[in-house]
Amino acid sequence: MWLAVLLFVVILGLFIYLDTRKPKDFPPGPPWIPVLGSALHVHRLRKQTGYLYRATAEMAKRYGPVVGLRVGKDRQVVLCGYEAIKDMLSREEFDGRPQGPFYETRTWGKRRGVLLTDEDFWQEQRRFVLRHLKEFGFGRHTMAELVEEEAGQLVQAFQQKLQGSQNAGVVMPMHNAFGVYVLNTLWSMMAGIRFSHSDLELKMLQGLLTELFANIDMVGCLFSQFPMLRFLAPELSGYNRFINIHQRVWKYLKAELDKHKATFQPDTLRDFMDAYLKTLSSGQKKPSFSESQLLAICMDMFMAGSETTTKSLGFCFLYLLLYPEVQQRAQAEIDAVVGRGRLPTLNDRPKMPYMEAIVLESVRMFMGRTFSIPHRALKDTELQGYHIPKDTMVICNFNGSLMDKGFWGDPDVFRPDRFIDSQGSVIIPDQYTPFGFGKHRCMGETLAKSNVFLFTASLLQNFNFSIPPGTVPPSTDCIDGVTPAPKPFQALVTVRAMD
Repeated sequence: MWLAVLLFVVILGLFIYLDTRKPKDFPPGPPWIPVLGSALHVHRLRKQTGYLYRATAEMAKRYGPVVGLRVGKDRQVVLCGYEAIKDMLSREEFDGRPQGPFYETRTWGKRRGVLLTDEDFWQEQRRFVLRHLKEFGFGRHTMAELVEEEAGQLVQAFQQKLQGSQNAGVVMPMHNAFGVYVLNTLWSMMAGIRFSHSDLELKMLQGLLTELFANIDMVGCLFSQFPMLRFLAPELSGYNRFINIHQRVWKYLKAELDKHKATFQPDTLRDFMDAYLKTLSSGQKKPSFSESQLLAICMDMFMAGSETTTKSLGFCFLYLLLYPEVQQRAQAEIDAVVGRGRLPTLNDRPKMPYMEAIVLESVRMFMGRTFSIPHRALKDTELQGYHIPKDTMVICNFNGSLMDKGFWGDPDVFRPDRFIDSQGSVIIPDQYTPFGFGKHRCMGETLAKSNVFLFTASLLQNFNFSIPPGTVPPSTDCIDGVTPAPKPFQALVTVRAMD
């Protein structure tokens, strides 16, 4: 009996020792406790600061720009400085993506898609996506026409809301005013359709996704860091909700795919879905191609393709309310270059450096609150002098590069001029990292910046946006989650007078 108790105590002590022991030369960070690792420390700091990105930024002040953590089963390294971020993103040994329930459950037990896959599978699929999206307009003149059409639809929607308001204007929510129009610019190439802003099912799905993104983090969630919670506490851990929302999105996309299959003609390709279906029907398709993979790509594009752009626009108009002089200067540039007789186009962009600077500053304000999509070390390696074991999750806190006071000077101020040199030309410093580096640089960068530019320019050409009378200025605090969202805010929208 006593021998059994002694053996149990020895085994327990050994478990505690091994579970709290950090790998040799692992980056510094808070101490690890059994099972939880540094989860409680991160949770307390997040509660104090309000946000995960601020919590890890605070840790970086104490431990340095490379912070080592363990949250449940996940060994994590958070990079909070430009040099460390650039070093990691430039090296192939960090090109992996995380593994585990969070990254596999979303696509039914196997990592699929292009956002969270890696190595040969990812390269093959990403190459196919880029090549065939270009055929349907991605990065070409046709894409400009799609963005310009949606910008026109957005202006018309605002005009309809202001009908009958005389000169008084209308108070309307701005934090969520852009989602359908942004999605359409991508979805027209993906599936050859555009959604109506009054589509109730789409609005429901976007609402569910907004809720989902506010309740999980880029580094995972409870059921991924503590996998047993999927079975012990599926509701509390968020597992059931995660599954339910993804099932509804999957069902929505599958219905569109079934329509494509029913009308598919291999000699007349209408969009990306058709191009993929043609590959599936050929006898030379590679093992990475499947109908499930096509749906996973569509889900990646549906969920992430519009998410960051929509929120960048939300932050853009939030700051335009708070900095009316920026809005007025942008309108002066629009009037001088475009006039009032037609809507702006992307061909006007090279002649509108201040509007371009507003795009860069809006994206900085959004991405300065975010993390990168997590990477995974594909082998034992080193980073900034520290040992990084194989399969460690490595993630960039872009706050460290985009909101660095030592470099930007006044990072919390919305100042587009920081991107314009003495000759009036746009300059982009190396520290501007919102789209990443190297092979994993965001493939939607061109479309995202085009959307923010043209949607903003088109609205500012036709309307004034101000803080509603009798209300306090909107807060620049955000809603934490996978990607930050501006808190709900409204603007008084009035039609610009014709001079």
